[in-house]
Amino acid sequence: MRRISMGGTSMGSRGLWLSLAWLSASTALGCGRREALPAPEDPGAEPPAQPAQLAQPAQPEEPAAPLQESRVERDGLSIAFALRPLDRGQQGGESGLGAPPAAAVAGSDVVAEFTITDASTGAPVRGLTPLGWMSRRAGADGAAAASFSGGAPEASLASGAPAASLASGVSAASLASGAVDAAPDEAACRGKIRSFMAGLLSVRPEVDMNAYLLWTLNQDNTLSAINPQVTLARTQLRSVVSLAGPGVSFVLHPDRESLYVTLRGGRGLAVVDTRRGLVRTNVPVGQDPSRVVIAPDGRTVWVGNDGDGTVSVIDARSTDVLKTLPVGPGHHEIAFTGGGRAAWITSQQGDSVAVVDGETLEPLGEIAVGEGIVSIAASDEAGVVHAANAARGEVVVLDAARRVVAGRVALKPGLGALQFDPRGRFSFALNPTANEVAVLDGATGAVAHTLTGLAAPDAVTFTGAFAYIRNRGAARVSLVDRAALGGAAAPPLVNIAVGQGPPLAAAARPGPAALATPIAPLPEGNGALVASPADKALYVYVEGMMAPIGTLPSYGREPRSLLVEDRSLKEVRPGVYATTVRLGEGGRYDVELLLDRPRTGVCLEATVAPARCAPGDGEADGSGCGGDPVKDIAIAPLFEPDLRLAAGEPATLRFRATAGEGGPPLDAEDIEVMVVRFPTGYRFRGAPRAEGDGTFSVAFTPPTPGQYRFLAAVPGRGAPVGALPSVPLRVSPRGAGTQVGGGR
Repeated sequence: MRRISMGGTSMGSRGLWLSLAWLSASTALGCGRREALPAPEDPGAEPPAQPAQLAQPAQPEEPAAPLQESRVERDGLSIAFALRPLDRGQQGGESGLGAPPAAAVAGSDVVAEFTITDASTGAPVRGLTPLGWMSRRAGADGAAAASFSGGAPEASLASGAPAASLASGVSAASLASGAVDAAPDEAACRGKIRSFMAGLLSVRPEVDMNAYLLWTLNQDNTLSAINPQVTLARTQLRSVVSLAGPGVSFVLHPDRESLYVTLRGGRGLAVVDTRRGLVRTNVPVGQDPSRVVIAPDGRTVWVGNDGDGTVSVIDARSTDVLKTLPVGPGHHEIAFTGGGRAAWITSQQGDSVAVVDGETLEPLGEIAVGEGIVSIAASDEAGVVHAANAARGEVVVLDAARRVVAGRVALKPGLGALQFDPRGRFSFALNPTANEVAVLDGATGAVAHTLTGLAAPDAVTFTGAFAYIRNRGAARVSLVDRAALGGAAAPPLVNIAVGQGPPLAAAARPGPAALATPIAPLPEGNGALVASPADKALYVYVEGMMAPIGTLPSYGREPRSLLVEDRSLKEVRPGVYATTVRLGEGGRYDVELLLDRPRTGVCLEATVAPARCAPGDGEADGSGCGGDPVKDIAIAPLFEPDLRLAAGEPATLRFRATAGEGGPPLDAEDIEVMVVRFPTGYRFRGAPRAEGDGTFSVAFTPPTPGQYRFLAAVPGRGAPVGALPSVPLRVSPRGAGTQVGGGR
């Protein structure tokens, strides 16, 4: 059997700071031989397996039928590219909202998927780190994709056009007329990839498969999604998600499709759709939900309810509450051992740690540790669980296998956040009161180092080389060389000035220190993003520098917590690398792919059908604009035209949504609402609430004065954003005597 050489090193910086990378002159690039790849016909084909850390459904679905496919062969590899519907629930099928799309449509969200196998054996090639782009060909006017039938135009089938044309969906008429430029040769393909790698602003792809989004939990009942790779647009703010109450903590599911946010004020747990940028549902849980974590297998979401001494366990897929566990009074922190087989839950006002079976959700026992535990961390490598007692100033060491107290480490009172490093060797116990951090050896339980000279340290994050400690009382982040932790001497702190004001200077005070996640590692692992609530900005630091290399605005909001959603290509099953992308304008595209092992670049083909509706009011990237609009869907506002609102004051916008004869009634899950500030790029997306008799409402708080437009869409019924008329809104300065509310 011939084997493909997998030698060489993987690529370095990618994605978020791709413009810092450069392409080696020795890279072998080319377009290879293109041919059609027939659609899979075996109904018993192996269903897509999820990565090990993701939730595994009881009966995995088969891959959705491709909208189009193409393939190249080069250097012993067979590389297939396909665009597939986003998922069956959103695109139709089982949801009952309409038929799945027959083509890749401009402005829609689809799954871009590369299948890489050994050309001679068909064995999947695993463990790659690919980079991908889609660039629209010159002369591609979109007419080439006007007629589709299952991904291939009928005109091409009748004319006997080449198989590659059928796979990508381009019409025979456009091929004959020369309306679309020819595919690039090896030199042109090489040039395109080098240009994209160089980050040239004058040469940007229409679709970047190496993208990242930054999500911030703000002080004003919102989440912000920021696209740091946008450089030429008016705003990097992709969307603002309005929450039903102040957010406490949040976490991203490993599948990157859902964010879970705990809310104050009896609002429960918000489940945010990251693709559409809106709240999918609010799950009722216990009183005063605070900490939210996801089990290692991704199946369940655990919420600590500080107000009633319980923990709610929620099914991540259905959002049903599986069980409510009584665990004790006070604030709760949660850690997992055994890959999620056991959950360890603290109660600050209780005197024990509860241990629960992660699968059956049945109690395994309680361990008496004393009242006052504020944080907990676990290490499967060391086989221990560490729990920090703030009042006593000690770390309780628990034996994970025997579920007993193995020791107590005396420190100083005032302990806060506690976290193990990624290897599970050392735990960092932060003490914002004593302005120091104790580093404990997980194997022995002894204090390995005491780091002093800090200013109210309250959060720690790790990269491959460093630990990042935020100083809540100073505008700096302190770095600790992780390689030096095994030595006898305490490693020195490297202080990096971040921003102008310390986090304590922010107008809105953060919540409990253990809940703060203000630092997120860069996806490349060689730096971090730091949220500065006092400066209302995000700072970008790359290791080796003495200051941040860039700043991202938070658009007038105070970012309290931060996380990164990685939307780059991932291996979703053996040899298959996929991500979700938003397509650009209609027309013929080249699909550029760069592999790290072997160092190979190839170009494939794709065609995007033109949108059949105009995404208006500044929402040019609206998803789903491509189906034939259903003419009998009507959206009627129940507020006066040209309604005046007040900046910073909440308003309730009511409207009536009806479907014509022959169609089922609309419900809240069918409808999407967007408010766009015109002409700038502020966008609010909200999930409406049903009020009965076809009436719906959405709560909206305009951030600043100006002209806004209200848009409603029913994408599952063929009425995407822009297909239905917009309604103007005027927002005046606060206190100007404006009309607030939307009831008529």
